[in-house]
Amino acid sequence: MECTGQYFFLDGAIVPAGTSDEPAAGEAAFYEVIRTRNGVPIFFNDHMNRLTDGISTRYELSADIATEVRKGLDALIASELHGEINVRVTVTFTGQDHSLHICYISSLYPSPEKVREGVPLILYHAERFNPGVKMLNRRLRLSVNEELARRDAYEALLVNREGFITEGSRSNIFFVTEEGVIHTAPDSMVLSGITRRYVTEIIRSEGIPLVTDAVREDAMTGFRSAFLTGTSPMVLPVRSIEGQPFDVSNKLTLRLRDLYSEKVESSIRAYLDGNEA
Repeated sequence: MECTGQYFFLDGAIVPAGTSDEPAAGEAAFYEVIRTRNGVPIFFNDHMNRLTDGISTRYELSADIATEVRKGLDALIASELHGEINVRVTVTFTGQDHSLHICYISSLYPSPEKVREGVPLILYHAERFNPGVKMLNRRLRLSVNEELARRDAYEALLVNREGFITEGSRSNIFFVTEEGVIHTAPDSMVLSGITRRYVTEIIRSEGIPLVTDAVREDAMTGFRSAFLTGTSPMVLPVRSIEGQPFDVSNKLTLRLRDLYSEKVESSIRAYLDGNEA
């Protein structure tokens, strides 16, 4: 997730790209990736709540991080506006002092073809130290990216030491049975993605059966279809996992994508009206 664009925001100032694009090193770095559309950060408050919750597990907050981020993001967007692109917000701590870095990053939005035909996934045996907190882990990210490039896959699903598929390296995973029952790992095993939370709310409101248990690596054959959720993929059909094919014609996945898109539009309208919850 390298920075892109002409500028980035660092500790109260807009800085030209190329000066020092990446966040400073420190004891710990917490981050969020937020999708923006025409300068509007989608689900901004949800991302800020998760960011501050994560920080508070290790540090006492003496500043209003959300307000800092809002001002920094507004400054970056005023300097450089894009139609649709992700921004990465990174808060790095050294002791109780923190540094705020915001930049545009390359956005892996699936093409209409990928939405229609699904994407290939691989399995990767690794687990997060603390899955409930979104912290930078450059070693894991680089290792996964190398494997994705080598095997020409869209995403890697993490498999823990007990053989359970927990989540994607930058997404969440859902499996669907022949009978239409959806399975996904419990919150305690994964980073609770913003998209994942809204999609599970939609699933429940639509009366679709949802089971929160992780699927074992050796049990994938018992499912008809699968889909990813995340900031970039939104709701995206899976074509295969380690070569095992999945049904991408399942209308349930496409309906969930449409309903989630409506949530996105509602978030944009609420932000513009100043009414985002």
